[in-house]
Amino acid sequence: MNALAMVDVAAVVVALAGGFALGTIFGRNLVADLAALVHGLESRVGSVEQAVGGSSAAATQAATHKHAAAIEHHAQATEKLAGAIAASASAAPAAIAAAATAAPKQG
Repeated sequence: MNALAMVDVAAVVVALAGGFALGTIFGRNLVADLAALVHGLESRVGSVEQAVGGSSAAATQAATHKHAAAIEHHAQATEKLAGAIAASASAAPAAIAAAATAAPKQG
């Protein structure tokens, strides 16, 4: 390679190194600015959600009462089911014995 080509290659390498350095410096600044912008946007969206959602104490209390009523209803249904299972379990041996004695023997 001649000297002129070497100078061209050296100039390209210097330009690439300078571009990398400037990109790193300004890229960090750009990312920091964008992060601040996104954080501000998230806080605004959060305040709008709270305003629209109506997170008042009365609404929270009403939801708590509905939840407690649902749990109570579920407990009553579970007790009713347990009673039905117990009645079925106590009736099953008698039914099995009656069916065994009534069935004709095969053989």
